[in-house]
Amino acid sequence: MKKHLTKIVCAAVVAVMATGVAAAAGCSEYNSGVKLNYTPSAAEAVSNGGFAVEKGGYIYFINGVETNTAANDYGVPVKGAIMRVAVEDLNGGNYNAAETLVPQIAYSSNYNTGIFVYGDYIYYGTPSTKRNSDGVIQNSNLEMKRTRLDGTESMKDAYVTFPSVGYDYRYVEVDDVVYLVYVATSETLYDESSGVTNLHSYNTKTGTDTLLAYNISSYMFDAEDKSNPNVYYTMGVYDYAGTSNTAESYNQVYCVSAEKTEPNEYDFSDVLGWDEETDRYINCGTLVFDGYGGNNGKKVPYNFEYGDPAVKNTLSYTYTLETYRQGSLFYTRADRSGTSYLFSVKDSEITSSWNPVTGNPANESAIVLGGTNADAYQYIFENGNLSAVLIAESAGGVSINHVKDGKLTEADKMNKTDYYRIVPEQTATMLFVDGDYLYYSLSGGNGYSFYRVNYTGTWDNYNGRAETAEVTPYSPVKILDLDAATGWYMPELIGGHLIFASATDNMSSYKYVMTFNVGEKTNKDLDDLNKLYEKVTGDDGVIKGYEDTDNYPADLYANLAQASRYIFYTGNIDYVKELAALCNAELEEDDDPVYSANTIQKLEDMLACENDWAEFKDYKTTVNGKEVYANSRDYYYGSIGAMTAADRESYLNEFKSDYLQAEPAEEEPESWFLSLSVTARVFFIIGMCLAGIIVIAAVIFTVLFIRKKRGEKKPVYNKRRIKVDTTDDKNIDVYGDGQPQDGDGENNK
Repeated sequence: MKKHLTKIVCAAVVAVMATGVAAAAGCSEYNSGVKLNYTPSAAEAVSNGGFAVEKGGYIYFINGVETNTAANDYGVPVKGAIMRVAVEDLNGGNYNAAETLVPQIAYSSNYNTGIFVYGDYIYYGTPSTKRNSDGVIQNSNLEMKRTRLDGTESMKDAYVTFPSVGYDYRYVEVDDVVYLVYVATSETLYDESSGVTNLHSYNTKTGTDTLLAYNISSYMFDAEDKSNPNVYYTMGVYDYAGTSNTAESYNQVYCVSAEKTEPNEYDFSDVLGWDEETDRYINCGTLVFDGYGGNNGKKVPYNFEYGDPAVKNTLSYTYTLETYRQGSLFYTRADRSGTSYLFSVKDSEITSSWNPVTGNPANESAIVLGGTNADAYQYIFENGNLSAVLIAESAGGVSINHVKDGKLTEADKMNKTDYYRIVPEQTATMLFVDGDYLYYSLSGGNGYSFYRVNYTGTWDNYNGRAETAEVTPYSPVKILDLDAATGWYMPELIGGHLIFASATDNMSSYKYVMTFNVGEKTNKDLDDLNKLYEKVTGDDGVIKGYEDTDNYPADLYANLAQASRYIFYTGNIDYVKELAALCNAELEEDDDPVYSANTIQKLEDMLACENDWAEFKDYKTTVNGKEVYANSRDYYYGSIGAMTAADRESYLNEFKSDYLQAEPAEEEPESWFLSLSVTARVFFIIGMCLAGIIVIAAVIFTVLFIRKKRGEKKPVYNKRRIKVDTTDDKNIDVYGDGQPQDGDGENNK
């Protein structure tokens, strides 16, 4: 008994402990992620803020284009989740070595900002999975979170939840503290009648959210270095004396860094119309430019206090922020006449001695007259100074405009020294600059294609290229037939790998991530690769040649060309053999085979790189542990990450439907009755009817026979019946309840 009691007590203790552990797990602030191998690294992250970031030997990336309305419960998403792949695996072609780090969708609907890596953590935004009071998932809200780089410590609750997936933001680091800088649009903090745009900074260490600037007009994050903590923005200036605040005819430019927490102090006591209850001006930034001029309206406390009243702008200025990169803000400045000029100012110039009024440059020192297209420019710097601008011309092509004496050569003065075309007259979209190369795209395909050109040459390097087939470092070169998905993050060139959401081949319906190894390839190398690729897939390629019925008659080489295309993309000959057996089994005696033995042999030659394919055997590489030749798509580019099981099946089925014959429909097996002749069916039916009659007759006969037998055996009762004498019981009421009646019984005697 004592032993049994001990066991019961121990079991109870274990149960309580288990319940406590379960409760603790349920109350944990982190999701239970799969722990990955991870070694901390002090290396700086590369390409922070895009959809792919390199840090410590790994590339972290968003696994394809997913919507914010897709299922996002932790552990469910595959598409859109954050994955990682070792740079070593990527270089070695081990694309299937990618691992899931955060099984939730990383998302931002404007695709200006993606994922960030600082220290041992990755920071991201993900659509909310919380439900409102009606049970509707709030996936239009964006939750800002982080996860440790080993897959653990994945936050359940967010630092901040944005009421819109379209908020623009940056994760930045200052003095080992990560800040979330974000722009809140249509925000009502003070019961405003309509929302305003505000600039915030959230300290992820302390949990403090600072309002950096209230009611800004526009803003500009760094377009290249998304980890830059500086933000430029414009603010309007208002006349508070009227019934409603009226914007003045000029504006101001400010700059603020993420770590700022204290707003500037202004004295509004002398401002006519200022209402302490309803009016507010909150600004933590440094004034960069003040557009207040001699003919402006009333001064306000946040105008720059210059000592000499005569030192001011003679015209009021309106500033438009164009781009911010390489430590320089590019902006256009227009006066009241409407004339616009493009200027720039360096971060390093904004010191304590900076004058926001006299700092306005003279019109004569403008970079270029009319800078309204400046956001389409690509800026080239040397030693921190602007040296040239690449311009996509409205008439077609891309030109380089060198800076001379701090200014660009005007477009109508094109010459052979400072201003000339580097991309022919095509409608080009500039993607990004890397090293000496401009990467750009041309329209066509399923998305946008990839080209590149070296922009560092002289006019002589680009002149006359169309007349020669020679490929030089300054020739525009196409990168295969790769297409990137539109409306997503820009492609990333990291560690020599061009990584993009693919619209290539059948991937346009799925938009997962692919990679092309640029490595140290020269333009000549890329051109040679293009030619090799064309020998397989092009109009003069081997596969196209299989369509020549003179050399490959259909009765001997049935469906060879299309089956070869299928093999090029999938490498799966087993399915083709199975399909051939199914299709050929359906043929009549004199029909040509759907897939002939010759066709199958050519496909086997293709896989082995023999006979028609022998020249491609000199080009081979290893992809996912398998040796592939240059007549396989995997030799040229590959998919990284993972597809959902449904997408994978659908993706492969599209290749089947595009390049192969359909499988024969399965027929219902014919019953044995239908296999009989008509005469046999008639006799069978008559026979069954006769058999039925016989069976029925037999049943009736049997029933009658049994009844007859039962009648003969019925028992006969010969005993004399009992006679009942009722003469002595005349007073008994046989219908009564057995109780004495009136006049009867002992009490009535």
